[in-house]
Amino acid sequence: MYLDQLKSSARVLIQKPGDGPHDGFMCKIVTLLNDQQLLIHAPKQDGQLVKLPVGDRFILRVMSDVSIYHFKAVLMAYLKEDGFDVVKFRVTDEGEKVQRRDAFRFSCAVVVEFATVSNSGQMGDSEKGLVIDLSAGGLKLNSNKFMQVRDFLNISMQLDDDLIVAFGEVCSMKDIPDNDKYKYQYGIKFAMMPATDQEKIVRFIYRAQREELKKARPR
Repeated sequence: MYLDQLKSSARVLIQKPGDGPHDGFMCKIVTLLNDQQLLIHAPKQDGQLVKLPVGDRFILRVMSDVSIYHFKAVLMAYLKEDGFDVVKFRVTDEGEKVQRRDAFRFSCAVVVEFATVSNSGQMGDSEKGLVIDLSAGGLKLNSNKFMQVRDFLNISMQLDDDLIVAFGEVCSMKDIPDNDKYKYQYGIKFAMMPATDQEKIVRFIYRAQREELKKARPR
């Protein structure tokens, strides 16, 4: 079971089976009690405690730096731990581990604005590019701007209602001669991205993937 690989304070998305990408509650693990049970900070909404039904089944999506773990679990009780409201869950399966890179990566076409950043922090001219692949850890960018590996850039991208401003490093570069619109394709790794922005990207990808699945289902 993967439960013993989790750490206290890891972020966990609590969802009901069948929930949409914007459903559920983002909380943090308090502690692991044993190889089947764990305590999670109780979900809150607008500062108020949310009472999920005891005995109901949930999906716990736990996020580490490199992996995401999916567990089926039953909510056992609401408790107090050091004065905080916590929820006790019992995990009912072995869990599933996937690389974060693979779990939430999405082929897309999102127009973004970016500017290179010099070693002294000087911003270059604003450029436009096309993101063709997006994950919580980075993206692939098509552009006519020539850059080199280890160059840094500031990227602004609109993902539904969320504006994400990211700082990234060029990790790879190649020519795309058969593309009439863009000359170069870059692999960009995000650097120093806040966890809240990573979660926004994950939710955007999750929603987009579910929409694609819905379209692919026979009517």
